[in-house]
Amino acid sequence: MPNEAPLEEHGTITPDDLLSFAWQVASGMEFLSCSKLVHRDLAARNILVGAGKIVKVSDFGLTRKINDELTYMSKKKRRLPIKWMSVEAIFDQLFTSFSDVWAYGVVLFEIVTLGGTPYPTTSNCELLSLLKSGYRMDKPENCSEEMYNIMLQCWNEDPLQRPTFTILREHFDKVMSQGDCYFNFEFNENTALSFPSFKTEIEDDNTTEERVFKNPEHVKSIEEIKRLRDKPIDPLNKRYTDFG
Repeated sequence: MPNEAPLEEHGTITPDDLLSFAWQVASGMEFLSCSKLVHRDLAARNILVGAGKIVKVSDFGLTRKINDELTYMSKKKRRLPIKWMSVEAIFDQLFTSFSDVWAYGVVLFEIVTLGGTPYPTTSNCELLSLLKSGYRMDKPENCSEEMYNIMLQCWNEDPLQRPTFTILREHFDKVMSQGDCYFNFEFNENTALSFPSFKTEIEDDNTTEERVFKNPEHVKSIEEIKRLRDKPIDPLNKRYTDFG
């Protein structure tokens, strides 16, 4: 819009801004989820920050619609964002809104570390075995226990035990209204220079599809996953009432 000031004129980014970014991304992903769309490539690199510090989810090249068929066949080789993918997406080729929630947890890590690379010293091949064994990223030094707890919930191995984007958005609504402290550092002109480096030492942020997927990819609805279970699934509102 012509009357909006450039982003650089809005001053230093604050911890409140970071919380706002987390809330805005959750809100955008809530809309996609309610529209029965699976993004499949949610990452900080695909989040645009514009005037007024408004953020927008972008890059829908891998986005798929969950429809009556519930599945689709992948017919071309692509680079896959392994370090943002859920365990079921990697190992079972299952994509749902909850696999996007896993990626959202990685985005929270990127926000907290001011753009840090996830699993900075781990190659994709090493990461596959680590994730299968239950490994998750450690808590960044400047991250509160509350924020790290949200990340861990997003990285639950069971997709149905992860929070929905609605729950995440409502949680950050509450956090922002209460002014809770989720970050343990102050911002100034030297912050970017003094912040610990999370730059990756491994240049394989993406892995070719044929190295990971041995079977066709499947985009499934949460209801389809439930039908694959032997036990009943508790309503989400009974399992996720508070992050505290």
